[in-house]
Amino acid sequence: MSDVLTDTTGTAGAIRYRGRTGVPPQFRPPRAPGHFVGRGDELARIRTGGVTVLSGPGGVGKTALALKWLQDRGSGDQLYVDLAAREPVAELLRSFGLIEVPAGDRAAVFRSLAVRRQFTLLLDNADSAEQVTPLLPASGTVVVTTRKKLNLDQALEIAVEPLADDPLLGALLDLSYVELPERQARLYRLCAWQPGAFDVPVAAAIAGECVCDVEDALDDLVEKSLLTEVGDAFRFHELVRAHARTKR
Repeated sequence: MSDVLTDTTGTAGAIRYRGRTGVPPQFRPPRAPGHFVGRGDELARIRTGGVTVLSGPGGVGKTALALKWLQDRGSGDQLYVDLAAREPVAELLRSFGLIEVPAGDRAAVFRSLAVRRQFTLLLDNADSAEQVTPLLPASGTVVVTTRKKLNLDQALEIAVEPLADDPLLGALLDLSYVELPERQARLYRLCAWQPGAFDVPVAAAIAGECVCDVEDALDDLVEKSLLTEVGDAFRFHELVRAHARTKR
């Protein structure tokens, strides 16, 4: 079966296309965190139609917020693209059976696919406006997460700040803590006594472990929103630090 995808800008290319109807598993949104509290204001502001950019430091919960919104929305086909991956657009097109797409045409074909299939897009871990702009379809809903302000034309940008004190936060942290592997849980407890920000060598020295093992464990804590990454260093939100110091 062959097909022709035509971009709204007029770019067209005859592409061999197998006609996949479902979203490939690797490009379906991951499941939203099971333990999610707060962020009601941010959830209400993400808009259906147009582009919403969620910006904030690493570990603050941007991706969790986006996934929660997608889960609550629960309609239509949803497409997740991790822009930090190697050649994510080329891999996505191949997964849909769109092969032999020249590098210079991939963004246009991606936009055409998004419009044709009316996908809701989550573009995760964007690095710059220059990376995102070529991928934005002419219509539809797009949510972008990034550590930087992108200043995209006509996009709604929401700054995602660390969680404020919330009566449910302690219970959420307890649930997150009991699910940690032992190395991460030990690091969580020990590093909470380090004042201010700390880097990987400092954390390794505190834990008495090798740098490579500690670096992986710190990354896991960031992914679980228990640490915030700031450049080459890490820091605790004060509420999270206080929680970690209660653990033995």
